[in-house]
Amino acid sequence: MFLLATVCFVLRFTGSSLAAFEVSVLQQRVLAVRGRPVVLGCSYAPSLGSSLEFLVVTWQKAEDNLVLHSFYHGQDQLDKQNARYRNRTSMFRPLLGAGNASLRLDRVGPQDSGRYLCSVDSLLGNGKAEVQLEYAAFYTEPKLNIQVHPSNISLQYQSEGYPAPQVQWIDSVGRNLTAREELSGPGEDGLLSLRTSVTLKDPGPGVNLSFTLRNAALGQVLERPVCLSLAPCDPVNGTRVTIPVICVLCLLCLVLAAILCVQRKRIGRQRG
Repeated sequence: MFLLATVCFVLRFTGSSLAAFEVSVLQQRVLAVRGRPVVLGCSYAPSLGSSLEFLVVTWQKAEDNLVLHSFYHGQDQLDKQNARYRNRTSMFRPLLGAGNASLRLDRVGPQDSGRYLCSVDSLLGNGKAEVQLEYAAFYTEPKLNIQVHPSNISLQYQSEGYPAPQVQWIDSVGRNLTAREELSGPGEDGLLSLRTSVTLKDPGPGVNLSFTLRNAALGQVLERPVCLSLAPCDPVNGTRVTIPVICVLCLLCLVLAAILCVQRKRIGRQRG
């Protein structure tokens, strides 16, 4: 009778422990920023006094089951690790026994975006949890290029970042301008290349507009006013280009060159 009661107690305790075992992620969505490592947080219910010999942790890409990292028999097992993640992953070994199965991923790029599974198997049970990894990169300072034609002016901004940004061109009264946008990549550096431009026909004596780039993933906003005018203009933190001044300087240079040429001819005739 005593033996039967003991067996029932053990079975009841084991069953309740298995039911209580849980694997969870610290965040459902994790954002990785270019140039920085990212930690995919994962935790489980630890078994008091149990050895890491009985712990199995596996990280996989959910979409294609690629293995990022495995831990069992008390050590990292990287022979089945996919080559894409070689020398890029590590676990927090001192914290494994306390229930921390998190994974650090270095040199993150756009190809790493996706869903990841953290699977844990211990003496108390087994389970898995999923985390979504997203990648982003801050856009570089936009470079302005201006092309002046007899009947129109073309303004183009170039920048690099990730993911695709929101771009807006606005005139001086707040109206949206029709813009051309080209987005290519990402390249090996993990960046998309953006080129966006507007063409202004018959701009008149001056142009005053604003260019805005928004990277929603990182909360980045780059706003660059541009002023082209016959008179001096000073947009806040913007770009000032006074085209007529350049034209006048070029004209003066041509006039001086012509005067010097005429004088040389006169001197040559007098000597002759």
